[in-house]
Amino acid sequence: MARPKDRKSFPDCPGCPYVGRGPWAICAPCASERLVSISDPCPLCAQERGGQSCRNRLCTGQAGKVHIAGIEAITLHTDPLDTVMARYKYHGKTGWATIFARLLVGHLEDGWVSRPLDLVVANPPNPNRHHTTTVIRRAALADAADRWPFDSTADPAIAKQQETSRSAGESFDGKQSAARQHAEALVCRHRDRIDGRHIVVYDDICTTGLQLNEVARRLHEWGAASVHGVVLGRQPWSY
Repeated sequence: MARPKDRKSFPDCPGCPYVGRGPWAICAPCASERLVSISDPCPLCAQERGGQSCRNRLCTGQAGKVHIAGIEAITLHTDPLDTVMARYKYHGKTGWATIFARLLVGHLEDGWVSRPLDLVVANPPNPNRHHTTTVIRRAALADAADRWPFDSTADPAIAKQQETSRSAGESFDGKQSAARQHAEALVCRHRDRIDGRHIVVYDDICTTGLQLNEVARRLHEWGAASVHGVVLGRQPWSY
């Protein structure tokens, strides 16, 4: 699609005439002009390797068994994305969910066409938080051709039944413990959507990959055939 002459540039989306009605094919290429790409991603955790072996403990085997087939990151979690994401998650600027949803659809369109995929779910947030589930619901709306199997109903296949501790600022061991707590707080409401299916789990940020790996463990316990992760932003460091 040719670049519309009247569109704004990311992250000036609130003033763009396409913010409410534009298709993903306008928003995703626009945002990619400002987003920081990962040129040599680790195939497991999406960390930028720079030609070196990935030192993330999930990838070196120091974190235990790997349950997730791989994590892909749409961009690095740096400015301007980190500022925009903070507005969305902590300051009530929920309109950004529409932009993030279009980025997710664009990523699937670019890289997932030939791979099996039966369901795209949100990594469930703590109760009364909706930042990941809202993106999935809006992604279903952005997917005008209905090409992608977003789990966008009000009764999602998996949910989180209780709040668990945050991992931000914790040591690696603390992050691993928090990841396990998070996974154990998940419940499967519709096993028929999971059993034997190829699943993509969407999350906003990935640092170590530990939480998505534990979510993948739970999904495999419920019968998933494969589990991949797709995150909006990859933290530009590892543990």
